[in-house]
Amino acid sequence: MSTPAPTAPPAATPAVTPAALPVVISNRERLAGVVQAVGRRPADVPRRPWESLLVLGVSTVAYTWFGYWLVVEMHVVGFETLDRLNRALMVWHNDPTKLSALGFDYPPLATLLLTPLTIFPGPARALVVVPLGSALFAGLTLMTLNTMLRRAQVAAPLRVAVLVALGCNPLVVLYAADGARHFIWLSFVVVALGALLAWYVTADIRFVMIAGLAYSVAALAGYSSLLWFVLSLLMVAAVLARQGADGTEIEGTTVGFAAPTVYVIALWTAFNGLLLLDPFSWITESSDASTSGGLRSFSVVELATDTGRLVLLGAPLAVLVLPALVFAGVARRNTFALWLAVMLGAAVLMPALAVALRLTDSPLLMRNALPILLLAVVGAIWLARSAGDAATLVGAGLTLALLASIPWTFHAMRTYEYQNLESSFAAAVSTRESQEGARTLDGATVGIMSEEAMAGWIRDNVTRRSSILTDNAQTYAVMLLTGRPDLFFDRVDASDGPWLEAAKDPALHVDFLLLSTDTQADLLSRLYPDAAGGTDALLTVAYSTPRYTLVAVPSGFRRDAGSDAADEAADEAADEADTTDPEVTP
Repeated sequence: MSTPAPTAPPAATPAVTPAALPVVISNRERLAGVVQAVGRRPADVPRRPWESLLVLGVSTVAYTWFGYWLVVEMHVVGFETLDRLNRALMVWHNDPTKLSALGFDYPPLATLLLTPLTIFPGPARALVVVPLGSALFAGLTLMTLNTMLRRAQVAAPLRVAVLVALGCNPLVVLYAADGARHFIWLSFVVVALGALLAWYVTADIRFVMIAGLAYSVAALAGYSSLLWFVLSLLMVAAVLARQGADGTEIEGTTVGFAAPTVYVIALWTAFNGLLLLDPFSWITESSDASTSGGLRSFSVVELATDTGRLVLLGAPLAVLVLPALVFAGVARRNTFALWLAVMLGAAVLMPALAVALRLTDSPLLMRNALPILLLAVVGAIWLARSAGDAATLVGAGLTLALLASIPWTFHAMRTYEYQNLESSFAAAVSTRESQEGARTLDGATVGIMSEEAMAGWIRDNVTRRSSILTDNAQTYAVMLLTGRPDLFFDRVDASDGPWLEAAKDPALHVDFLLLSTDTQADLLSRLYPDAAGGTDALLTVAYSTPRYTLVAVPSGFRRDAGSDAADEAADEAADEADTTDPEVTP
């Protein structure tokens, strides 16, 4: 069969260039550089919601029960916790009620997530809900670790042993049971890391999005979580690049991961700019990022030594896990292990770095070992997953290491130099005696007897709303224990300007002044230092405790106008954000 000879095209017809033709790419070609599961659900561990709920429920109940004993009976409770709980109570029951009671000196979700616990003022006033504010998030942490252990192919009995050994660690017990805010943000960081581990195992991109959402919550519950967010973002990009993903996939995945956190931080920055006229005050003025004004200088050797003591006493597991992760990451080309080592190393170095940059007034506190411990556990779980058939052996070693650290850390809580309530916790557990009036290692007084006594007198004798003028930044514990924040004319009610006007002419507004005996921190006590000491001739003492003085305001009383220096000091202090971190004493 012959074919016709080709003929030349007419000279008048323009040539068609390849660029003018549409390029059709097949679906196979389009997905050639995609290394993640797209359009299908990859193999994963079986879902066991009943098991997850059981871990969450049992751990939450256990920590709440122990926390009730610790807080209500032993009086081991941080005043920062009472401050946040009072703010949550004011959201519902202040006069007027307003969401701005949350304030800006704490990350917003550290307080907002407590508001459901204060709908009914009775349990909040009795401090029954205090341990629940941390126990629930500690339970979420253990639940996530249990899922990670299942992905690591660790047998059920060994999983239980690991969770019990970690859950009984005294540092975990203290911060899970006393209502502190640390487990709020740490729980979501662990959720994010668990989701990234699942993504690395299954290549299911849904887990990247889950991790991004978890980090967005963690960022507004504790600003420290932004460090692990940034490292996780770099890890996602590095893992995809190593797996051969093209630039489009890397860009799309990292943007999807980062978008929720970037959005909430941008929104919070905008709120700070609109309401405080300082968009970055959440960085410079918050209790999570306060610039030190009185921190002593530490040499490099001192920082290295103190960091080593912090890790060795608070999270000795990290001493074993960190080199093991580095070895697995380098020698076995285990990318996820190497990035977990980077994150664990960052957790170890971050407290010393905060001191070196003078971003904290509390150097190397023992509570800084908590994120180190949890990241070390996550790293150990990944080592078990990477060990294959030896996962059981690694799980058993993790259990033994955690069990051995319990008495070790408990003993360290008695003597470690930089701490908060650790020594009081150890004393309460050892003696079964109330720690009311006890002294911490730094000389602070433990207990809430003064607050309970003052709150009891106010409940019995005061009924008119907004009849007690007070600086809620210092007297929040009394307000909380009354269960009636509406009785107080505080700085949240109508902002600092009207509050200061009322403070200078109180007889027109209130019947009483509630003053802290700490006249340096309490703005109202600065204006009335004699009344705070109970020696003012016109403002008679209605009731007093070692920490507070309640004075009656007589009809027609006006403040002496001869104390201009005190006025100026109070005005200057009111213009500043409240950046105190009342961890032990108000």
